[in-house]
Amino acid sequence: MEKNKSRAFALAKKLSRLCALSVLCLFAGRAFAGDFSDYEKKLLSEIYDMRARSRQEKDYLASQAFLEEYHKKIWSDDVQSKIGDEARLTFDNLLTLERWQYLWETDPEMDGLKPMITEQYEKIIAWNEDHPFDEQNPYLKLSAFDLINSTMQYMKRGQMIKLGLQEKKVYDKLLDTDPDNCIVYLNAGQFYYNVSEVLSGAKPKAKRIYIKAVETASNNYEKYFANIFIAQMFLEEENMDEYNQHIAAAEQAIPNTPYMDFVKAVNEKGYTLYEYALHPAKIKKRVFVDKKAKVKIK
Repeated sequence: MEKNKSRAFALAKKLSRLCALSVLCLFAGRAFAGDFSDYEKKLLSEIYDMRARSRQEKDYLASQAFLEEYHKKIWSDDVQSKIGDEARLTFDNLLTLERWQYLWETDPEMDGLKPMITEQYEKIIAWNEDHPFDEQNPYLKLSAFDLINSTMQYMKRGQMIKLGLQEKKVYDKLLDTDPDNCIVYLNAGQFYYNVSEVLSGAKPKAKRIYIKAVETASNNYEKYFANIFIAQMFLEEENMDEYNQHIAAAEQAIPNTPYMDFVKAVNEKGYTLYEYALHPAKIKKRVFVDKKAKVKIK
């Protein structure tokens, strides 16, 4: 029993490290927007476009400022009068997490980071108390889990275990019920890779899921991240031909992004993004201070 508890806690701790990869919080506004109105679906797609555009700013702080201005637009009286509570929470989850991530990447100890994300988490918990989980819009569920993953670093052990195990059930169900949705594959792939040390068979499953993400990607944002994530697995396997092919595909999807510069800098030292998520401070120091690369990347 104690061994099972330790494994569950290790799983939850791994999930909490997703904060360093929360670019994974991806929603293209195309598939299961459920009961959202036509206006809400259009706005969801626009938010996705704004997130993609934000990645082309000169640095993370500029990206955060870009999204902060757009977030204010979402909170305008005109927009708020046209959207429902479920869409409102979904949109806030998406934009709050993306903005928080840019600030976290700038400085994980920055003042105000914890309340910025924990206050949004409390809104999710309050919503769940009043609305049956099984009846919630799938985009709300995924946006909530992405934000919760990043909030886990501030949680107690029991809370982390409960949420981590609940998340696995949701991803497994969505993989069965929406097999053509790239967004589900991107999120589920991250989940399974990040628990691969504590869940038998998780890493091969993550690779199969990422391959499906590449196959089902229908727009540049999905192609960008699907190719980056599968590339990390090929880097780990030292299959540099496949790695370079997928990095090139990502760069073709969305060219000239600071995030890609960061990805390639980390990878050139022989580290994957998953390793960076576990040891960000140590690897960042080695990547940007030590100039000697471990692997050669085209």
